[in-house]
Amino acid sequence: MRTAALLLTLLPALQAAAQEPLETKLVVTQGGQEIGREEFTLRQSRARGLPGSSLIAAARYPANGPTTRLATTLERTSDSALAKFQLDVESGGAVTVILAAGSGARLIVRTVAKGSESGRELPGGPDVVLLDDQVFSLYNPVAELATAAGRTLTGIFPRTGRRVTFVARRESGTGGAAGRVSLSGDITGTLVTDARGRLERLEFPSKGTVVTRAE
Repeated sequence: MRTAALLLTLLPALQAAAQEPLETKLVVTQGGQEIGREEFTLRQSRARGLPGSSLIAAARYPANGPTTRLATTLERTSDSALAKFQLDVESGGAVTVILAAGSGARLIVRTVAKGSESGRELPGGPDVVLLDDQVFSLYNPVAELATAAGRTLTGIFPRTGRRVTFVARRESGTGGAAGRVSLSGDITGTLVTDARGRLERLEFPSKGTVVTRAE
């Protein structure tokens, strides 16, 4: 009963992401073939007008007749600390909700699905970013954190528990504006942002995955 009640409380995030107009649209291809679509909005404030930033994203795979839908909310404080993370995944008629919250050097991840709840504690900190293999707008904070000398970041994939280490090196531009960032280490690729700091293009050559802004 507790799990069912919690899911009923959390599920509106999926519905809200589906209904809210999101300003930036992405096309996801692999091996030259389109496999999905994503939409997202970046705001320079958090819920209730608190200082910081928020990202709201909705993704579907495949784009037409999707079998998997994802809705994501990421809120960060003005000093880039994690304030809220929620990832709702609808696949095969079932919904899983992943929540993450950070405090200092700790990151608490909680997974809620029909009939089950689980939680785990992971190392956190200012160099930790939350990522997902199907929600690519989550790479926006990576672009903001990148430096010209290269910044070592830890990527955590809350849905799977995977943990990676990589370097984000800014090749042009500045955080929050148009620029190009190279990624090396456990994640290799390049990402490009527009004048508003929004993801415009993301490439992972080893996977044959390319994410581009829809026309």
